[in-house]
Amino acid sequence: MNRLNGKNIGTILFTLIIILFLMSITLVASASVDASELIQKNSYGLTINHLIRVVLAFIFIVITSSIPYQLYKKFTLHGIILIVVLLLLQLFFGVAKKGAIRSLEFLGIEIQVSFIAVYVLVFHLANLIDNKGDKVRNFKLGYLPMLFWILILTVLIFAQPNFSQGLLVFTAGMLIIFIGGGNLKHIISTVSAISPFFVMFLLSAEYRYQRMNEYIQRFIGSFVEFADPQVKYSLIAMGSGGLLGVGIGKSRFREAFIPECYGDFIFSILGEEFGFIGVVTVLLIYLLIIGLGVIIILKTNDVFGKMIVGGTIIVLTLYVIVNTFVVIGFSPNTGLPLPFLSYGGSALIMHSIAYGVMINVASNIKSQENPRILFSNDSDE
Repeated sequence: MNRLNGKNIGTILFTLIIILFLMSITLVASASVDASELIQKNSYGLTINHLIRVVLAFIFIVITSSIPYQLYKKFTLHGIILIVVLLLLQLFFGVAKKGAIRSLEFLGIEIQVSFIAVYVLVFHLANLIDNKGDKVRNFKLGYLPMLFWILILTVLIFAQPNFSQGLLVFTAGMLIIFIGGGNLKHIISTVSAISPFFVMFLLSAEYRYQRMNEYIQRFIGSFVEFADPQVKYSLIAMGSGGLLGVGIGKSRFREAFIPECYGDFIFSILGEEFGFIGVVTVLLIYLLIIGLGVIIILKTNDVFGKMIVGGTIIVLTLYVIVNTFVVIGFSPNTGLPLPFLSYGGSALIMHSIAYGVMINVASNIKSQENPRILFSNDSDE
């Protein structure tokens, strides 16, 4: 690990993300052919849209990796207030699709504010943890101000309604407080107190209740028989890929059996076309990215930088776990995309911006010892 300097870490990280970009373009091109023909009368219409977004994501990585990350400290409060305003505007003026209002249209472009919100929260919590120092363990002075922003964003995202994204924002926020040295007793007490309300909200809508019922039935009865059709054919598609896959562009389950598989279920197309080897390769890339993040945290001596990187890899880990678990049937369908691979705009751009910042943190690594250690969760009140 000592041979890895900041420049090397940044280069490796950048290379891994570019590999995911290239795989994403390939997978989306294959998975979206039928949908493109139906929606745009052009077999590669969605692929072209995605390619444009990948190019924009690449540009954002280059730009944000060049901007000193410390500059963001001045704007995290402004950013999170703006996100709250945008989430409120989205509730009243947003674009409604499939019974939910999950995007806000601006100049003809649909923006999913919740994907921006999770990373704005990461940066603001990082700033608060840096500024508060040891007071982060104090309930009134440290914990409550951070919990306030987590709950505000969670409630506004739930109101769309988007339970899975709201729960991810809440979980990421609590984990960030934990690795930032927050009092574990405060965190556990909060989760225990709020969990019943989460369950009530989860079961309050018929479609969410039905989804949970189907999920439970999988483990009581036949796993495949009671699976959601998307999940059922996703499992079959992945199983049919074998060791090396059926080949690029040769998916037999796209669209006809797995609707919008170029989005949340892109992992199933990966398994079918690239096989077990392809799946393991992508998961290893994610693990390498997370591992590089941990190395950056250990090597950098700036708390704000540590927390940005820590929060960023927490968000990535949560998205990867939830998405892959959905695809293999271990979790109810959530609609959360797979980072850097799924078709999309807001999520892809935000992941890219965050990892551009992470590369910049790596580039600022110095050789001196870290003056303050995170992950200390003493029980100060």
